[in-house]
Amino acid sequence: MELDIAIIGGGPAGAATALALLNQGNCRIGIFDKSTQPIFRIGESLPPSNQFLLAKLGVLDSFKQEGHLPSLGNASAWGGDTLAFNDFWTSMGGQGWHLDRSRFDTWLLGEAAKRGATVMRGRQVVGCSPTTNGEWNLRVKDQQRNQTQVNASIVVDASGSRSIFSHWQGSSPIPMDNLLGLASVFSLDATEAFKTHYTLIEAVEFGWWYAARLPKNRVIITLMCDRDIVQKYQLSSHENWTTALEQTHHVQRLLKGLIPPKKLQIFPAFSQYLDQTSGKNWLAVGDAACKFDPLSSSGIYKALSSGIQAADTIKKFKDGQDNAFVLYQQHTQHYFEKYLEERRQYYTQEFRWPLSPFWQRRQGYLTLSPTTILSFQSSPQVTTRLKRLNQYFSSKDLYLLCQLCQLSKPASEVVREFLRQTNRKLSAYRPIEALQYLKDNQVIQAV
Repeated sequence: MELDIAIIGGGPAGAATALALLNQGNCRIGIFDKSTQPIFRIGESLPPSNQFLLAKLGVLDSFKQEGHLPSLGNASAWGGDTLAFNDFWTSMGGQGWHLDRSRFDTWLLGEAAKRGATVMRGRQVVGCSPTTNGEWNLRVKDQQRNQTQVNASIVVDASGSRSIFSHWQGSSPIPMDNLLGLASVFSLDATEAFKTHYTLIEAVEFGWWYAARLPKNRVIITLMCDRDIVQKYQLSSHENWTTALEQTHHVQRLLKGLIPPKKLQIFPAFSQYLDQTSGKNWLAVGDAACKFDPLSSSGIYKALSSGIQAADTIKKFKDGQDNAFVLYQQHTQHYFEKYLEERRQYYTQEFRWPLSPFWQRRQGYLTLSPTTILSFQSSPQVTTRLKRLNQYFSSKDLYLLCQLCQLSKPASEVVREFLRQTNRKLSAYRPIEALQYLKDNQVIQAV
């Protein structure tokens, strides 16, 4: 098979990339999706801001015919026990939706197929190699384990947080936290007590909950909590999860009329970025490039917008702009840095549990001061400990921070020197946060 563009992954980011490319003109696009059936994903709420992107892709009218439930906005107990309401009708577009997420993903992929993309479900890309003319040769395996060869001029990695193709090119995902989602999908009984068309969010000492109505008389209730806290309190047990749910102020009031499920869906929900989101004739989109906290409610928006951005980048490259992929990398990094700052600002609005590890990790809890003298003494034990650390920065950047501490410098000087040596536009808070991480894990010491 000969393709102009090979897209690995059939989620919203991959489908949006295909749609945006096809809107530019005819090209041979193949979408490889290893699953044959829709998989469980969170991201059920679609704010009004997504209407603009769906319209830009040319699928808004088709989407409105899908019959998803209307969403009026968000109701949140955040920073206090009283619910505050953010109504969508006051925003541009005025209409949001509660999605049947699996059906949404299937529909969007179907729209790409209608426009001319070749969608190959049950096909997994298992290897790649560059060709002599600068293109890519992909090895594709079907469910019977038969392999075929596919040649493509450009590869788009839309494989989600696994970032499969990017990993083969030497890129590494950098997680910022260990957030997990623990979700149950309830059925409504005949009373249909769950009438709200708002997404309900409630902060608790060890994380936060959200609840949303879904199509087909269903309700999803999800706990967001860090992995170590889940393990400590055994919250992956449905019984313990239910006990924690019953202790909430607002979400537990919605349980009347809900038929309890018997199992939990547990999924990673951590923020993450890829240290290299593009290279020679390839780029990453959606969660493969960076992954946001579900609190942002922007997962689908990010998927659609990054697909449009990727298509624009590919067009610029084909039109002769040699640095188009480099600029895409810079744009993606800036986008993630902006998100981190917005996330920090929102989490700092909740101040009821200042000693909770969950909230401290997200509110910039620091024991460092600018004048703290930091020291790094290399030893086999410290080196082993450092190799196990994978948050905030790549191992290369973490090692650079350690090296800058070798001469026992003040934290402010280490941060200033690190920012000087890196070629990225970073907030000063980023290396400060990483230094705290290294100190907490006893890799560097405060003298």
